[in-house]
Amino acid sequence: MSQQNMTIAALQQAYQTGDLSPKQVIENALERCQQYLDHNIWIELFSMEQLQPYLDALENSSIEEKPLFGIPFAIKDNIELAGFPVTAGCEAYTYTPDKSAFVVQQLIDAGAIPLGKTNLDQFATGLVGVRSPEKWGPCHNSFDKDYISGGSSSGSAVAVALGLVSFSLGTDTAGSGRVPAAFNNLIGLKPTRGLLSTDGVVPACRSLDCVSIFSLTTDDANTVFNVAAEFDANDAFARPNLDTNKGNYGQLAESTFSFAVPKPDQLNFLVMQNMLSSLNKR
Repeated sequence: MSQQNMTIAALQQAYQTGDLSPKQVIENALERCQQYLDHNIWIELFSMEQLQPYLDALENSSIEEKPLFGIPFAIKDNIELAGFPVTAGCEAYTYTPDKSAFVVQQLIDAGAIPLGKTNLDQFATGLVGVRSPEKWGPCHNSFDKDYISGGSSSGSAVAVALGLVSFSLGTDTAGSGRVPAAFNNLIGLKPTRGLLSTDGVVPACRSLDCVSIFSLTTDDANTVFNVAAEFDANDAFARPNLDTNKGNYGQLAESTFSFAVPKPDQLNFLVMQNMLSSLNKR
């Protein structure tokens, strides 16, 4: 089983040339997920049987009709997907919604396929990714299991970083999307509050919550955002996306970034040691 290039553009090209089918991509992704069960990424990883209806819905459509045709994604388990339990990282809180969150439905209508519901700091209140109950365990960093993944959208970030899905949904109220993106070398998009509907999202702080996007590239983040950023009249904080320069989201003209990377011995500070000690005791 080889590692598939999971960027949206790469999968779309493979679909257009006939080198891959959505079913093959999903089967491959599910197989790869089994290799990383010890990372505690998933609260619920769906079976092929559960995913078949999403594949069936693509049979009479195309990439031209559906911009996310056959693209696998993950959903943080404080965001609703119709017919599947929501836990928000707390088993006692579990309920099963009749309909999907507005944002999730936009993505599915565009052809995306949800692979499962991901682990999180309980009720999305945490920035380190270790506040998940023993039933699911803390989600581990994609580079080194001895390091924290960042939270609260831990599972959503690690699923993308390990190439199990092309993108994922998290939430960001005070860093819950951007922190795990940084810890796992991802694009973490926190849109302006109200651009992505939070209807169907378990609130952490209703007036500040945002649905966030994890992806491998800025282009992928832009593609997902453009699909998801539809005005939702049921969201009291919703606002229309008035940006007329959508084609240039995240683009740089002739500028470059400089990144600082800490040395290994700089990671061995007291806070990290205490967190690792807590993980080892679980």
